[in-house]
Amino acid sequence: MSSSHAREHSHGESDSEFLGWIMRYQDSTLTPDELQKLLEAVSRDPEKRRLFRQIQVRSAAIHDLLGMNAHVHLTPASVLKPPRSHSSGVGAYTAGKAVPPSRSVSRNRSMKRWAFWSGFVLLALIAALGIFVSTGGVSPPIAIQDPPSEPTDNDVNQQVILVEEVRARFFGQASLIAGATVEQRRDYLLQSGLVKLMFPSGATTILEAPAIFRVASNDRLILDAGACSVYAPPGAEGFEVITPLTKVVDRGTRFYVRVKDSNETEVHLVEGAADLYAITEPSLPEAVTTDWQAPVRQETEVSPLRLVDGEAVRLGGFIDEFGPKVKLQSASYRRQLPDRMVSYEASSTPEGTADELTSVSIQRGGQVYDYSIDELIPIEVTKFQSDLDLEPSGYLCGFRSTPIRVERGLEDGRLTTGLINFGGQPLPLALHFVVGPEPNTASDTTPGLGVRFRTPVVNDLGPDLVLFEVQSFLNPPEGDPFHVYPLVDRAGLKSHTVTKYDVTIDSPISRRIAPLVFHRFPFPIQSISDLNAVAASASATVSRNQFHVVAVAIDLSDLGFQVGEQVEGLFFQHAVTMDSEGKSKVDPVFIAGLPPIVPEK
Repeated sequence: MSSSHAREHSHGESDSEFLGWIMRYQDSTLTPDELQKLLEAVSRDPEKRRLFRQIQVRSAAIHDLLGMNAHVHLTPASVLKPPRSHSSGVGAYTAGKAVPPSRSVSRNRSMKRWAFWSGFVLLALIAALGIFVSTGGVSPPIAIQDPPSEPTDNDVNQQVILVEEVRARFFGQASLIAGATVEQRRDYLLQSGLVKLMFPSGATTILEAPAIFRVASNDRLILDAGACSVYAPPGAEGFEVITPLTKVVDRGTRFYVRVKDSNETEVHLVEGAADLYAITEPSLPEAVTTDWQAPVRQETEVSPLRLVDGEAVRLGGFIDEFGPKVKLQSASYRRQLPDRMVSYEASSTPEGTADELTSVSIQRGGQVYDYSIDELIPIEVTKFQSDLDLEPSGYLCGFRSTPIRVERGLEDGRLTTGLINFGGQPLPLALHFVVGPEPNTASDTTPGLGVRFRTPVVNDLGPDLVLFEVQSFLNPPEGDPFHVYPLVDRAGLKSHTVTKYDVTIDSPISRRIAPLVFHRFPFPIQSISDLNAVAASASATVSRNQFHVVAVAIDLSDLGFQVGEQVEGLFFQHAVTMDSEGKSKVDPVFIAGLPPIVPEK
């Protein structure tokens, strides 16, 4: 759909109405119903996602110029990222520059200033983007006027938002997607993964599984168990984290809190200062009845313990009061979520299933980069060898009729075609067995898949290549494990085993594909020549399983390559465990390298 023409959609909203929602979202005046409609619109329409993302990026840039100390509102959908540029990390969601504590402003004043300017900024952005609607290229009827009057506090959306997640699963409830509102006074049991929460004051928290937490208010998080990294920028002073044994009050800082299931608590002050208040443990009743409720823990009235840069304390266990000081574990503090594939986009078939990959969003060195498929570095398949046992699901998928070169199934951008079920073993081989005297040739008897990049891939910050595979609900939900090897055997290089994908089958952004066509072969395949020779006579079968596309980004540093080193090719093997009986081998449908990061001028 072209953004230069307004169009009424099957879901009801017009382009001009959608733009209005964006503007009101930026100045925090959307009603809950309108916020939900905006979420649905950006979730289902890739063009609306791109438009929203462009406006967010430009909003952040203008906001930096204004130099305001207020946080930027975040996108309400899993596929939309917070404002970012190549000059600021994805974890840095505050739009203004840090100021000394003496110059910090109150949270309410910061929120008012942001709400005051945001509507004006968005109007200017829309005019700059040149967005047109249905009047044949005429811009929408939105007049750029003087900045609106400052709204009251009641006009500001006071919500805690889950802004990012990495393989997050919650016990007893559906997983929260990025952009979802976190309910207050509700227990969340994070079973696996990481989540990042944004509070209205601008404070952010990264929680690591396993963890039990709840949001008590707009500036208070209760952590019953687990680990939490907190960043409270200027304007968010006073943010609190409550544990069973202490209340941590931010005084402009970064700190890390870890609560064990025994209530033992550690607080590590990475930067700035924080005050710790003891929590009085309630006495237990003599007899516990069915209607008894546990008394609420009470905060003591004694003076707090002040922690400053580099200090850490432990409380609990055999310790009845604050202390002793312990060694700072600054490495445990998370400034951002890990580098990874954040999302991908693909074209759709008439039935709505994914067809061809169009773009990927990758976090590299803490910053998110968007790449179209044309920017990725393509591969050539140089070797394909199966295990000695015949694979009943075949070695080729997706084609109704056999292509001239079966390797094309892995080299093109279609997410329904690939070379699947190549050979491997549970444990990785030593490099000299993988490389051999003639790597990736028919004479090499090592089972697996060899690829060569058409242009060498430079090992840069974060991930350097991506792999997509098709996965059904009968297979491991986190993706089929595989080994990846360098094609050079020298000191420092090693194999790397991928066991968890960035986009799993239960990820909100994972796309379903049309029913797959599998080509069954009469004998195991030992070379690409064999594969091409018998592909035309292979038996094609349509699977009735539901398949989704999962994906992972791979960092060449995990194979021992140095930053800046060029890599010409790689070798892959499936890593099926002994108890899986070979039922779930990796089924890649697309592999490509990422371009080197271009430094900001």
